[in-house]
Amino acid sequence: RDFGVKLNKRVRLIMGCNEETGSKCMEHYNEVAEELSCGFTPDANFPCIHGEKGHMGMMAYSKNTKIISADGGFVSNAVCDSCTIVVPAEAGLKEKLEASLSETKLQEYKLTEENGQLSIYAKGVPAHASTPTLGVNAAGVTFECLEKAGFEDDFVKFYNTHIGTSCDGSGIGLKFADEYGDLTLCNGIIKTENGVVSCTIDIRVPVTLKAYEIRKMCADRLEDENGRMEILEIGDPLFFPRESPLVNALYKAYTDVTGDTENKPIVIGGGTYAKSLKNIIAFGPEKMGIDYRIHSADEYILVSGMEEAVLIYMEAIKNLLAI
Repeated sequence: RDFGVKLNKRVRLIMGCNEETGSKCMEHYNEVAEELSCGFTPDANFPCIHGEKGHMGMMAYSKNTKIISADGGFVSNAVCDSCTIVVPAEAGLKEKLEASLSETKLQEYKLTEENGQLSIYAKGVPAHASTPTLGVNAAGVTFECLEKAGFEDDFVKFYNTHIGTSCDGSGIGLKFADEYGDLTLCNGIIKTENGVVSCTIDIRVPVTLKAYEIRKMCADRLEDENGRMEILEIGDPLFFPRESPLVNALYKAYTDVTGDTENKPIVIGGGTYAKSLKNIIAFGPEKMGIDYRIHSADEYILVSGMEEAVLIYMEAIKNLLAI
């Protein structure tokens, strides 16, 4: 209005407070308010997000294990970046484990042996579950090193075979990629309860892979004599063709304001409110090539970047009014 733009449609600002823990606020909106004709959520990257991978949640459980306790990770949608694993002390295990851990990418580790138990503290590198290869899974590295050190355990073997540190789902037959990205797997939390070790598994599913296909791919790999995994849910992906009017309108706003035509619309592994409301996609405010420390300590945005985003969003609303 300040710039004299004539509004031929009603422009609505919808604010929710539950995006990280279920998007129940958007469920409520869909129950009580009207369907949207088009829009965007500023919760991702520029230049434009025309797809979001599907989300698959799983749990892994031990059947038999010598592990006394396991405690690591804080949330299921981020790499387990620190953990403490306690196992029975065995002759020479501490020394062999020390040698193995020294060759890893852990930021820090500490071994303490007392009262017949060996406590292993490991600090890895945090990363969001949509980009787990950017992190270092402390639990995965610890289990890998335990096996290398000669510690024989059913669940350690199960974990290394089915989950491991590769992040590509190959251990359960889910290694897959399409033209929009790879399937990724992330172990977020590990804990022990009533003698059973459990792990949360967060998988981001490529947009062209259907739920029934992914179930079929891993059906024969979810259980053996050493452990088991179960599928909790499979969420649908979000995808708009690159040439769709909504994508074109937002991408044009970005290029007109910034002059950047090298970066093209992309598909991401993260999830936004776009999956909860019809006819919207994620759009900004991150710029490509900048680490904003998302979901980590000291997350930030540059003031100059926010000011530019305002101009882009103004242009985007004008373009959407013309659809």
